[in-house]
Amino acid sequence: MKKVFVVSLLLMSIFLIVNAEMVLAQECTTYLCNGKHLCLDGESGGWEDCVEICIDEGYAEIEGYCWGCDLGGRSLFSSNKNFVGIGGSCGPDLRCSVELRGRSMTVDLYEVGSNPPCMDQLRCVKNNECELD
Repeated sequence: MKKVFVVSLLLMSIFLIVNAEMVLAQECTTYLCNGKHLCLDGESGGWEDCVEICIDEGYAEIEGYCWGCDLGGRSLFSSNKNFVGIGGSCGPDLRCSVELRGRSMTVDLYEVGSNPPCMDQLRCVKNNECELD
């Protein structure tokens, strides 16, 4: 009976350590972004957005006000600096592209199936005081 208890205690310890490492491996950063909206018919606009990106071993999730994307992109020749993926918003589905450079980030969001075709571009800087609504 003691052996069963010791083995189960050991397995539970390993499980907790692995899960703690997985949680600690994910790095999240907030950015303050200036966004521009542009459509082929000439429609345009601008806004500010707080954006959070969480990166974990070549994959990332990015979220702003009323939109978000699941990203991948780490390959043999790249690092955690460039990502592409798909996402959704309060409007159409999105194709997403993210480029990280030092303290800045550029996010391109392409609206899927919008007529006329439209895109958003966000130019961002790290801002730990920025909060998502």
